[in-house]
Amino acid sequence: MKKILAAISLSIFCLNLIQAGCGSCNVTNKKVIIPDGEFVTKINNNGSLEGLVLASCGKCNFGMKSRRCNLAITINEKAYSVKGSGIEDHGDSHAEDGFCNAIRIAKVNGKIIENTFHSNFFKIQKI
Repeated sequence: MKKILAAISLSIFCLNLIQAGCGSCNVTNKKVIIPDGEFVTKINNNGSLEGLVLASCGKCNFGMKSRRCNLAITINEKAYSVKGSGIEDHGDSHAEDGFCNAIRIAKVNGKIIENTFHSNFFKIQKI
């Protein structure tokens, strides 16, 4: 009986470690403040989009249900995961101005397919 309880306890502990993520992020799920500018406000009928968007870590700043940090963009307060550009491709994501700690403006070109943005071009704008 003690072995069974020990096995169950160990299993629960291991599952919590797997789902914990990197541990460096302070997830807040607070509402994003949208700055002024000519931002993309709608997706074309064919899913293509080009222009300025807000970019950040989907888990840390956009409230996406993800087990780990991932690059995401928002359009009209809806977040989309990004494929074709990674969170670490634009510097250390856990730096003071990194995606896990800041929401940045990015110029993008690509297509939304099944709630994922497939990027052909992704460049963070200098402030």
